[in-house]
Parts: sequence; structure tokens; C-alpha cells
Amino acid sequence: MFKKLIPIRTKCASINDWLLTNKMERMDANRMDLFQKSRTTFHMDRYDFASSYVKNKIILDVASGTGYGAARLRQKGKANLVYGIEIDTEAVKYSVDTYGNTNVHFLEGSILDIPFKDEMFDVVTSFETIEHIINEERQFSEIRRILRSDGYFILSTPNDWGEGDKSPFHIRSYNYYTLQESISPFFQVMAIFNQNSGTPKRKANHGQPRGIIEINKNNFQTAECFIVIAKK
Repeated sequence: MFKKLIPIRTKCASINDWLLTNKMERMDANRMDLFQKSRTTFHMDRYDFASSYVKNKIILDVASGTGYGAARLRQKGKANLVYGIEIDTEAVKYSVDTYGNTNVHFLEGSILDIPFKDEMFDVVTSFETIEHIINEERQFSEIRRILRSDGYFILSTPNDWGEGDKSPFHIRSYNYYTLQESISPFFQVMAIFNQNSGTPKRKANHGQPRGIIEINKNNFQTAECFIVIAKK
């Protein structure tokens, strides 16, 4: 049923070099000695937010990166069991070595071909993923397949403020309306939240403070990221 777990890597000094070399795409939010605090807290805030949905449940974190988020869902959210899948082999090795344990497991895999059986998970989280994937329909179909009938899908994606997405890693961008249009054929959108980091990196957020608040007609344009709670 599962792909073979990636073996634990030998600890070595080069792990910091790997993180820094890949810092534009990879980051460990627990390593504030290597990464800017505003970036680490922005990413960890999403997992802390999702933690209120995972207690005593079986969780899958899709595109789990360096593994800190899956570990957070277990530690803070008290999930029974957390799996993380990630397409990057080196990131999976880092995750297993740094955060793997009997309740947190990491596998190499793709959101387009999730290596788990149907209706296995209570909650699927996937943060800053959907904008990277060409086959939008396939990724949502796969997540729907592995979710239980009453399961939740919690995702985030950057807000397109009409400035043009400058990231070389992104295939597409979403605004408040196109995001809902993309998700709705597969899931029932229960709520959307506005997330800001508290840093003035873009004028469009109008200096909003760090935090996650529910979207309304007065604040959706100021979000740096959207967080969506969707139900199967």
C-alpha cells in the first residue's frame, strides 16, 4: 500500500549548507538561526491554525517540505498519526532524520499520485502547493480520493493582487474568486481566511498586522495568503 520509507540520512555538517542552498524553495520554520523570523512564523502560523482540526485524527500533509509542519500537527495538534509526502528526495531525507518518529512518517510521493488507499485520512493539509501544480484537476481529485467521507482539506495559497506572480516556482496564481471556482467542483468550501505576515513587503496588504482572520468583503484584498477550510 505504501512506498518504501526513505532511509534516515547520516547526520553531517552539510545539512545547514543544503538548507541555505535551497532557501528560496525549502525552509525549516524551527531554524530561526538560519531563516528570517518573519518567514518562519508566517509558515508555522498555518500549521498552528490547522492544529485545531486534527486532534485524535489521522493526517496527511501533502508537499510536506522539510517536515516541520507534520511534526507540529502531531505535537501541538495532538493528531494520532501524521504522514507527510514530498516529491523532493533530499527534503524527505531531511524530514525523516529531523522529525520522523513512530507517530510522524515521511514518504517520497507526488500530489498527483498519492501513495495511500482511498478514504484513509481524516484531514489533509497542503500549504503553498496548488500554485505549483500544472494538473489542477488531478491534484484535487487525488486529495478527494484519500479523504474520508467527512474529511477536511485545509490549504493555503498566495493572493494574486493583480501584480503578476513573480515566483519562478509557481505555475499559476489565484485570487479570492478564482480560488473558490477551482476548489468548488471537488469540495464544499466551508470558510476562507486572510493570512498576513505583518511585514510590509507588498503595498497591497495596507500594513495589516500578523495574523489569521476570517475573510469578509472588507479584508479579502489585503490577504498575503488565503487559507481555505473545505469539506469532502
